[in-house]
Amino acid sequence: MKTFKRIMATIGKHAWEYFKSSIPAALIYACAGSILMMLTWKDEKLVWDNMSIVWTCVCLLAAAAYDALVTYAQGGTGYENLVSGNIKRRTADEYGDGYRISKHKEEKEYRAWKGFAIGGVIAIFPVVFGIIAGAMMGNGSPTMDGTGGWGVAMFFMLSIFLSGWSLMPFYLMNANGFAVSYYWSCLFGLIPIAVTGAFYIIGAYARRNKALREQRIADAQAAAAANKVKKINYGGLPGTKPKKRK
Repeated sequence: MKTFKRIMATIGKHAWEYFKSSIPAALIYACAGSILMMLTWKDEKLVWDNMSIVWTCVCLLAAAAYDALVTYAQGGTGYENLVSGNIKRRTADEYGDGYRISKHKEEKEYRAWKGFAIGGVIAIFPVVFGIIAGAMMGNGSPTMDGTGGWGVAMFFMLSIFLSGWSLMPFYLMNANGFAVSYYWSCLFGLIPIAVTGAFYIIGAYARRNKALREQRIADAQAAAAANKVKKINYGGLPGTKPKKRK
């Protein structure tokens, strides 16, 4: 029973850490959907035109770029926590578990799969709203005043407001007569998974390379200082200085 509780506590800590790490990027993805809806809202409806396509791409790229920036920093922090954790574990092996050098949380350490897990939390929104939109709007229903009445329309608008970056392209395609199922918008969940996972790893390796570079510079400076020829101070007494060669 104690083992089960310990395992569940560890899982809960990791899940909470991944959720907290996903909040900044998840919020910017939601903001991107909200901004996109406001930019494409004309005459009390969402309008399909060339600018709508441009704004869709701009908002999606901006959200992905912010996601990459935040995750890059998180990867670097995770690497630093991994180094601290390795030091703590080596110290515990040498001096015993009773010796504690600092308070350390293992769930904050870098793991190669952690970025993809954080991206998976963000991907819940496009997947859930894609399923809801597909179920409510039918197979390629182009407009909000289709089946289901205004209740369905308002809930669909809420989905657009929170996850417009994944739903808007399909809404605009349906408005233009392509009749594409909203279920396909669930695939947009792969975007935060790929971006977050990749830049989390890149950020960790960038911090590692920076630490190694700084260590090499410090080692080179220490070696140069050790090999430097020291000048002998003979003082001011006569006959204590070596004769200079002519």
